[in-house]
Amino acid sequence: MHDRRPANKLNTWTIETKYSETALAHEANLDEWRKPTVWVIEPKDSCLVLGKSQRGRDFLNSSYLEEQNINLTVRQSGGGSVLVSPDDMLWVDIFIPKESKFWIADIAKASIWIGRIWHDALERLGIECSLFDESFSRSEASDLICFIGRAPGELFIDNRKILGISQRRSKFGTRFQCALIINWKPEHMIAAYASSPIPNLDKLISRAGIGSGCQKQSALNAFLSALPSL
Repeated sequence: MHDRRPANKLNTWTIETKYSETALAHEANLDEWRKPTVWVIEPKDSCLVLGKSQRGRDFLNSSYLEEQNINLTVRQSGGGSVLVSPDDMLWVDIFIPKESKFWIADIAKASIWIGRIWHDALERLGIECSLFDESFSRSEASDLICFIGRAPGELFIDNRKILGISQRRSKFGTRFQCALIINWKPEHMIAAYASSPIPNLDKLISRAGIGSGCQKQSALNAFLSALPSL
């Protein structure tokens, strides 16, 4: 995993772009947690990313993934699986040290302010969406597929998710992993989980997400512009 551009600063945020295979991006971490940092991840591959405690490997069709040149990895944060596709998703990681005023101990509330930043950014692009600020909504299906569930701070258009947020905590702070859907293409997920015993999983996957209706670079620019002062 490496940078091709120097780190920039925006309102004292450290902003870095990382070019990496998906698995290496999930394994990487900050060397120092001295200030809030944003990583813009530019994945080099398509990859199905499972949550740390993911169930479903037994009926996951790994042969199909291989045929489609889709890699498989496990991230160190929780939640269901996410299909990373370089052209169809904007991936941004946000590192918040415990010393920051933005660090919140309550897991259920910690990511709401991040969702509001994304909401403001998309609003600037003329995209109307709603922010979920209630308690976690989980099911057997959402434990398997991230975008079927609901977590605080996530964004929706017509009850279909456009922004997913997971978080990983350590003694240094919290790492929020944000996935903004540019184009929703559920076909690979449906095929990979075709043998799942969960009833109507294909329909649940198909209805789970929707494209945000924006260009990837425009969404990133709007997000960076919406970051609050530290």
